[in-house]
Amino acid sequence: PVAGTTALRTLRHGGDLAGQQVLITGASGAVGRFQIQLARHQGGFVTAVAAARHAEDLRGLGARQVVEAIDLAEGPFSLITESVGGQSLACAIERVAPGGTIVMFGSSSGELTPVGFRQFVPDHEGARLQTFAYYTSGPGIGEDIASLLALVAAGRLETRVALTVPWTDIAQALNALRQRSFSGKAVLTITG
Repeated sequence: PVAGTTALRTLRHGGDLAGQQVLITGASGAVGRFQIQLARHQGGFVTAVAAARHAEDLRGLGARQVVEAIDLAEGPFSLITESVGGQSLACAIERVAPGGTIVMFGSSSGELTPVGFRQFVPDHEGARLQTFAYYTSGPGIGEDIASLLALVAAGRLETRVALTVPWTDIAQALNALRQRSFSGKAVLTITG
């Protein structure tokens, strides 16, 4: 439930998304794929940042636009979910709307991002940078998982299993994950 609940809870920081511009970095990953669908269901207009090979798939999930780099995204955006860090986060700050929110929930680039007051004023005044940490327990987690399961059952939320291998082939699954050779979840099967 980590990817689904993370997607749901990061989007909540944006408030009512109906009619709002939403930017999602790392959009081809598990959290990003859920964020696209959930933001679209809430009436948001989603721009996804991902490699070109994922563009058709992400549009199928509800992204209006797919760009390969955040500096190609047209803004401003009321909500930006940022999972890359480094230069991506620096570009996100340049694209947040006044009063908008950037939810930082990862740093897959491993790069640091210097952030200063002057980046927000005057063009992005009132914008906020919100951090979010993953968790799968605590208040409301049961309700969040139930709401996600209801969307899956109704056919309104896609969960993709992209790789299924026997438990004995765990090395194959780990290599595919490291190489980012598929978009979706890996399932290891146990027989016997």
